[in-house]
Amino acid sequence: MTLRELFAKNKNIVINSDIDGMLSGMILQKYYGCKVVGFSNSWDCVWIDPQYENSTVDAINKPVYIDLYVTNPDVVCIEQHIIGYDDAHNKRIAALQTKINPNIMREGRTFSGDYFHKYPFGTVHFLIALMEKEGVHVQLPLLHSITSPKAVKYDLTVGDILLRADDALFSSLGRYKANTEEWWPWLLRLSGNAKSISSMITYINQADPNQNFKVKDRTGYFFTREFNCSGIDGAFKNVTDDQGNLLGNILEYRDEICRMMGMSLDLPLKYIIHKGTASTKKYFGNGADLDFSQNPELYSYAFIFGPRSPKHNFSYTVRMN
Repeated sequence: MTLRELFAKNKNIVINSDIDGMLSGMILQKYYGCKVVGFSNSWDCVWIDPQYENSTVDAINKPVYIDLYVTNPDVVCIEQHIIGYDDAHNKRIAALQTKINPNIMREGRTFSGDYFHKYPFGTVHFLIALMEKEGVHVQLPLLHSITSPKAVKYDLTVGDILLRADDALFSSLGRYKANTEEWWPWLLRLSGNAKSISSMITYINQADPNQNFKVKDRTGYFFTREFNCSGIDGAFKNVTDDQGNLLGNILEYRDEICRMMGMSLDLPLKYIIHKGTASTKKYFGNGADLDFSQNPELYSYAFIFGPRSPKHNFSYTVRMN
């Protein structure tokens, strides 16, 4: 199913409460007329617009989730995490035809396989390439421009913000450079050599690697000092007050990113809060327990480190209510 066909049937989306989510939401709204009906923090909360929830049966499972993998096979997801245990598991996920993910499009990008060479960019960059492949030409502002009064204080360009999604710029200039140098050409080919993807590659090639950490620090200060983000990656753990009203700093954040990108993003101002139980652990399974049919309580998950990492490598959410 193409994006055009998908969004012709269902324009309702849930986006992540971070820079990748905001960027993805505004691009999908501009080019497909999508409507944000909720947020996810990729951990323990999903927030749904009450008008949508009250008019839709099983509303939490009906929107298209952007940058979150939901195990329910009926839920459509577009995201970029490592979700397959091995190639056989990746093929089972692909066969559902409701999960769109660059790591299931390429052989070996699995937890037990070639974890190190997983997709290293944001969902927004993947979306742009898919859109271009389908003939939707995404018009980006000049990446070297500074179009936001607050961004001026931190000497941040449009490119710095666009490529902050999932640390695309930092990874491309740092320790994961070899992997990104494989994935950028893949995205470019997927897009049909689109100008939008080419401009991001050019921006990276012209960037000074010696400034990499400083740019990341300045971007983090921009997010945390100007908008009170929960972390330097431009994410919010919470988007509402206790009554479900969208926080004012979320709207200020939205407005500033929209000014930089020259796009708009409509957001509901009230939400119903859904909570699950989230945790991390060391994964010792064989992938069978990740299938919804075997483990229906498992709402969402992602492998966040490889199998040889000493850290907890499995992030998961259960019993989302």
